Amino acid sequence: MATTLQPSLLERFRQWWQLRSRTERLLLSLAGIVVLAGIAWLAFWQPMQRETERLTRQLATQRAVLADARRRAEDIATLSRNTAAPAPRDARADLDAALARQGIKATGIERIDNDRLRVMFDGVSFDALPTLLESLQRDARLRVVDLTATARVEPGQVRVELMLAP
Repeated sequence: MATTLQPSLLERFRQWWQLRSRTERLLLSLAGIVVLAGIAWLAFWQPMQRETERLTRQLATQRAVLADARRRAEDIATLSRNTAAPAPRDARADLDAALARQGIKATGIERIDNDRLRVMFDGVSFDALPTLLESLQRDARLRVVDLTATARVEPGQVRVELMLAP
């Protein structure tokens, strides 16, 4: 029993190719080149073109953002050069002005150091206290560092001791 070997795919293609005439081979070769060029165009050239266009648009946008950032940085630098140093404030004068606007009298004010002040009130309405603290922070630019409030015998009245700092 004899077995025949099947020719490989490459061998079968060679045989098939040899059976074609010279004109058919030329036309088949040209068709193959056209198909390969079409595949290369679809797979490589078109995506590269789209990416190039996208990157060009992105580059224009980023250049505009960079120009805006540089302009803003120059504006900030100009403002910082032209800004005058703030005049030194007197915390005590700011405190007195804020208390006068609120119509509240302090029973004692003492300077702890160059910046901090201790303020004592003997009888203040508890309801007026938040407004006073807001006014001190907003108008006098003094913030409360420490606060002690003690209830008094009179309803709604408290004894308050504040430590203020700029």
